Amino acid sequence: MERTSATLWPVLQPDVQARMEAIPPAVVLPVSGGTGLGILRNLGRLGVPVVALDDNPSAMGLASRYAVPLPCHDPRHHGEEALIQDLERLGEALPQRAVLFPAFDDHVWAVSRHRERLSKYYRIPLAGWDVMRRVEDKELQLKAAASIGVDIPRTAYVHDPGDLEGAASGMAFPALFKPIRPQEMRRRFGFKVIPVPTAADLPSAYEKARICGPLLLQEIIPGGDGAFYTCGAYHDAASRPLGLFVSRKLRQHPRDFGEARLAESDWNDEVVAATLRLLTELSFHGVSGTEFKLDPRDGRLKLMEVNARHWLHHTLSTAAGVNLSLIAYKDALGQPIQGPRQEDGVRWTDLKHELEDSAREILDGTMKVGDFLGGFRNAQTDAVWSLDDPLPVFRQLASAVGRRFSGKR
Repeated sequence: MERTSATLWPVLQPDVQARMEAIPPAVVLPVSGGTGLGILRNLGRLGVPVVALDDNPSAMGLASRYAVPLPCHDPRHHGEEALIQDLERLGEALPQRAVLFPAFDDHVWAVSRHRERLSKYYRIPLAGWDVMRRVEDKELQLKAAASIGVDIPRTAYVHDPGDLEGAASGMAFPALFKPIRPQEMRRRFGFKVIPVPTAADLPSAYEKARICGPLLLQEIIPGGDGAFYTCGAYHDAASRPLGLFVSRKLRQHPRDFGEARLAESDWNDEVVAATLRLLTELSFHGVSGTEFKLDPRDGRLKLMEVNARHWLHHTLSTAAGVNLSLIAYKDALGQPIQGPRQEDGVRWTDLKHELEDSAREILDGTMKVGDFLGGFRNAQTDAVWSLDDPLPVFRQLASAVGRRFSGKR
């Protein structure tokens, strides 16, 4: 759909205009998932005027009471230039420069690549492409970690079929394939990795995975969902950490290779130290979520990945006292920041997947009812459901019902 500044801003009512003149607004995109929804709530609840952008008119974040909803192009479907032009038109209509929060990888890369162009209209608390390219490319990311002594799983880089034999010779199985640019696999198949149980499975797994471009072949680090730690951080333009938070996954969707569906705030000095070493090496600027897995074979943390943005359960950090969105917003405005300390033991749920997956696991005997109920102890926040902002969860339910009847997952 073609959009002009006139169609972008039919909703700029006088009261909204006045609020955005008084308080610098934030712009969050996309808001179809819990990540973007969480950012706009982190800010909107504190009185920051928020504009929520998404190309899907049914996106759940567009229903939030804490944001002005507007359409925009999605770079995955229409290319980066269409999105950047939308942001420029929006910037021209805003009464002052907004703080821009891209919440999905493709949007982060687009904003980073066009950071200088967008800076006329926005304060952008994330790095330019010279820095971000080393995070976007998982091979460069892992090599940077290894170069400074941050442990990584045994990894081989497979760019074409000629690399396969050499990759297999030094690999420990079971292993997995994941793309160097991770959204490629999720976009095509709906999941993040392709398991390779044995060396004999390597050719068939590669044939399936190769459509996603250059690949990582990695050993699978043993251990359950509770072995995964995430260090959330915000680093300023000088790569100084202004906010830090650590969580541990308790249950994932799907198990072993998924996103958290139940997580807990759990500070860990080793996780923080490894994260800071790596992000300093990368000269990182922005919000990040760096994931490690504790390897029971040697008791060492192994880097899984750095996400150069808010991650799905980032609202757990806010519930535990570390609002990384607010820290980034204040830093972008040059406002003073007091580094908060997290409260441990606070839990976060992704209720939709926790209920669905736990019901299935209880029925097949892999989870006890008591363990399911115990997971909600001190659960203070959910990915979507919120009593003070209920409409997004109804959008989520409607979308789930629509997918079920259409046969989509």
